[in-house]
Amino acid sequence: MVLIPSVNNPWPGGGDGGDAPELRPGLEEAEITPGIEGFLFTALVVVLLIVVVRDLVKRMRRMKYRAQVEAESVEDEAEFPGEITEAEISAAQQRSRDAAAEARFGPAPTTATPPVENEPQPPSR
Repeated sequence: MVLIPSVNNPWPGGGDGGDAPELRPGLEEAEITPGIEGFLFTALVVVLLIVVVRDLVKRMRRMKYRAQVEAESVEDEAEFPGEITEAEISAAQQRSRDAAAEARFGPAPTTATPPVENEPQPPSR
């Protein structure tokens, strides 16, 4: 009893494996080629593979750079929750710090710059 006929008959056209299947009349073995269609299909697959690999490399490079930037930003974050870093100080907070430093240490030496028009001047003492 034969359970798997394909093992006993390896050639789809018949025969015991030693005989080549018959060709159609007028057709020679040298004429059996994939032709231009096979070449174009293979070329299309190669071009698509190149495009996909380039896109993959671009995405992997982008992920690597994002990880580096994220690692650098983690280093810049405050060590303790609620700690103020330089990036979080507003202009009003900076003016307040400057005023407190001036009250404690005296006025800071400044270079003489002419006042800009339409800018409010501090009250003179």
